[in-house]
Amino acid sequence: MFQFILFDLDGTLTDPREGITKSVQFALLQQGIREPDLKKLEPFIGPPLRDSFMDFYDMTMEQADRAIVDYRKRFAPIGLLENKVYPGIPEMLEHLKEAGIRLAVASSKPETFVRQILEHFHLDHSFDVVVGGNMDGSRSEKDEVVEEALHRLGEPDGKGAMVGDRKYDIRGGQEHGLTTVGISFGYAGKGELEKAGADYIAGSVKELEAILLSGGKSKKKGRKAKKAAESEKTAQPTKAEGPAKKAEPAKPHGRPERRAENGSASASVPGKAWHIMFPFLLYYLGSNACYIVIVTLFRLVLERGAGFEWMHENSVGIANLAKACSMLAGAAVLFVPFRKQQTAWQARTQVSYPTMGILAVSSAFGVNLLFGLLQIAAMSVGYYEVERMQYQIPFLPGLILYGLISPLAEEMLFRGLIYNRMKACFSLLTSGIASSALFGLYHGNLVQALYGLLMGLLFSYAYELTGNFKIPVMMHGLANICVFAASYASPAGAGMAAGTPVYCTVCLLASVLCLVRVQKKRRPLGQS
Repeated sequence: MFQFILFDLDGTLTDPREGITKSVQFALLQQGIREPDLKKLEPFIGPPLRDSFMDFYDMTMEQADRAIVDYRKRFAPIGLLENKVYPGIPEMLEHLKEAGIRLAVASSKPETFVRQILEHFHLDHSFDVVVGGNMDGSRSEKDEVVEEALHRLGEPDGKGAMVGDRKYDIRGGQEHGLTTVGISFGYAGKGELEKAGADYIAGSVKELEAILLSGGKSKKKGRKAKKAAESEKTAQPTKAEGPAKKAEPAKPHGRPERRAENGSASASVPGKAWHIMFPFLLYYLGSNACYIVIVTLFRLVLERGAGFEWMHENSVGIANLAKACSMLAGAAVLFVPFRKQQTAWQARTQVSYPTMGILAVSSAFGVNLLFGLLQIAAMSVGYYEVERMQYQIPFLPGLILYGLISPLAEEMLFRGLIYNRMKACFSLLTSGIASSALFGLYHGNLVQALYGLLMGLLFSYAYELTGNFKIPVMMHGLANICVFAASYASPAGAGMAAGTPVYCTVCLLASVLCLVRVQKKRRPLGQS
């Protein structure tokens, strides 16, 4: 049996003919090209749009990019839902999930469109991972999309398959050693899938389901499922005859059927939990090992009677130095898994840095002022000790610690690794809330746990919105710096208890206005 299966979207799970061809027709018209016959535009279904405009209409790359912008002007509001799910697909996906197979979508279509389509047709909960291209045209080649899907699945072991209706899907799967299954009810040309070297070709959803549930044992290139079934008597049997439910009852029903929120079978829950929390364990061990080493060194110095008075006078500074070093050590330990995570550093949307910076600062001030007015700090004895330690550090070292070291280390852990790994197993909302809750609990007291939860949700939102890891790092750093600087200078204390309802309201209102502006102004790179 396959352990995981990747599906193309257009022409494989859904029939997008009307939406895509009419949107291409609209884009061509903006370029002065009239194409009344939608049938001629069907080859646009499947391949990257840029390649299709260049190949079929001899456009330059610049012209093709302009055509893509025009295409999306119609596709996003209208063409996206001029689409329909092939009959039998929802049932097939459910049967595959019941068999414990991990499912993913790997489409060259922009990921935001892929998610909207799946959500509209209520197919989103069938998939552990959803991967599409980027709006700026990057990650549009099929092998790149497949690579990202495998990465988000956690570089899965075992046998996997790629299912699609075009040669691009077959070649993308072959690049990564997957069994390839073509479907002839999609938009492939005559002989296209055989020529591409598909391992199997299914003529219907029922045949496709049988191939996928049987695990595809034959390596006969380009054989249709029907022929593969007929050859079962020979030395190369390839698929179970009839409905696969007959051949597979023991496996799905032989183990508990608890499900995660995204619908994935629970057989791999311990593995998923380990995969998600392993970075936290690495960070905890690395940072604490460094802290223990530093404290031990200082104790050895004290035992020799050297520098006692200086250490006593600068105990808070020494503690903060140890904290900074331990954070750097934890970040260093995370460097290898963080690098493998391939976290994006380039924005996929035109959201401005100033707006996101103002959002971070106004939210940080607003939440702190609200906590002060509600006297939440009084509920946590531990917070006062943490507060005392934080704000006795000299100003410049404090800016470095809270404005640079802490944001980078914590964002690497909670957004770069934990949140990204959660997204491969759960919905975006669940991943955002869970990773933000961990971020809050990590601080060790009620006040900072609540503050960390709220700010963590904001940072996760910003990261998901932009696809740019620099944004949450910047926002985290700015929030820390501004609150630290204001509290450092305020004789009223770090809790901002002296804040008034007016100041609090102004800050929170500014945050809301920034969010509204971000939602209205955000647009993919390449659009005007």
